[in-house]
Amino acid sequence: MQALIPDSLLNDLNQMQQRMLEKGLPVLVVFEGSSGRVNGRVNSELIRCLEPRGVLYRHFDPTTIGSPAEILDFVQHTPAKGQLGLFDRSWYSAAIERYGDGDDWKGLDNMLKVSNDLERYLTLNGILLIKIILKSNVSILKEYGSQYGPKMPRRSFLSLDNIDPQKFKGSVLDHVYERTDTEYAPWNLIKIGDIGKTVIETAEVIIKTVNKRLDSEPPPLAMPEIERTFENPRNCLDLNKRYNMPYDEMINDLSDEIGELQMELSLSDRSLVVCFEGWDAAGKGSCIKHLCHALNPRGYDVYQTKAPTEEELKHTYLWRFLKGIPEKGHITVYDRTWYGRMMVEHIEGLCTEEEYRRSPFEINAFEKMMKDSGIILLKFWLDITPEEQLSRFEKRADDPLKAWKITDEDWRNRSKWDAYNEHVNIMIESTNTKHAPWTVVGSNDKKYARVMVLKSVADAMKKELS
Repeated sequence: MQALIPDSLLNDLNQMQQRMLEKGLPVLVVFEGSSGRVNGRVNSELIRCLEPRGVLYRHFDPTTIGSPAEILDFVQHTPAKGQLGLFDRSWYSAAIERYGDGDDWKGLDNMLKVSNDLERYLTLNGILLIKIILKSNVSILKEYGSQYGPKMPRRSFLSLDNIDPQKFKGSVLDHVYERTDTEYAPWNLIKIGDIGKTVIETAEVIIKTVNKRLDSEPPPLAMPEIERTFENPRNCLDLNKRYNMPYDEMINDLSDEIGELQMELSLSDRSLVVCFEGWDAAGKGSCIKHLCHALNPRGYDVYQTKAPTEEELKHTYLWRFLKGIPEKGHITVYDRTWYGRMMVEHIEGLCTEEEYRRSPFEINAFEKMMKDSGIILLKFWLDITPEEQLSRFEKRADDPLKAWKITDEDWRNRSKWDAYNEHVNIMIESTNTKHAPWTVVGSNDKKYARVMVLKSVADAMKKELS
């Protein structure tokens, strides 16, 4: 089959792709429109003209993703540095399919706000976002439809995406474009006609937009101020609380209860994410161990956050944490989390000042997406005094079976206690949201901390699953 793009434009595409690779520019092209045949054929013609090793194509059927959870899936499939991503349908198809009847404008606006937050996150993290609407109507498809491939039954994913084309017009569609035609992610309207002309016009839009970015420095980003607007539970925390009740009996009772609640969770459309942060030697590992002892291993994973890999550094900051997001009915326990950016990364100079300052806005939006997708989200900060930390460090160093737990990095972090303490306060006061509140646990007494963690998990699961 002969390519529809002329040689001159083909050379421009190849040069563009080479420059993207050299400069490490990730580009994401989002295709929307009422006709699945049109979207599929245009993407096919573009892909055949590109170096396939640098292209990431993804088709999203809005009727199979069907809940806000797809927002997280979209982020996980965004391109790496130097890569060209092609999204055949996106969060807009999901929004229009769900709210296209015009019966729930509030729900639509909420999803469009999430979409704008997502696009802002992607662009601030270096991704060039190009949004294209391939506009058609019945008369156009009647005249040119055969050029875009055979018309297939609605049940075929190769044709209409099982989507109602009538929803891609009228006041709802106008409202979607009006609310999401932003400065950082504007829409490009292409009226389809002859297949060759349509593909050429699409390629020209992509080439022009990418080259404009490559030929100029991106505009300077406004340096946001971190808003410390939320309550800080640390201000009224008693670190010296002791657990004086029968300990083993309470742990066993809570473990049995959590095991039963895990069974309920497995039969639901919900999932559970439990995040652990805290001082070194505060007892995170012990709390995680006791929580996992209460769970069926078939239904949970522990995600240990380490230094990012070379591949992870090619993506946006939150990308690597999405690998741990559990499917429905499952549980993920995070041993340290995305909050590293608000603590160690900033203190040790591993992120820029601008990245640090915008992190609470991005994290709050990310956690809102998780909550909206049906995830039960728990965040624990385990707090101890510097004196208790020193005592535990010294005991570890003197115990041959535990000496491996103490490292030079732990001692170095301890020497920066005051800096970390202030960063923790900023972190909590800027991310202790209603949809994802912090549970701060006094952990000078390990038994008290374990009981409080298990009780908090059980209480949250009961409340959310009732």
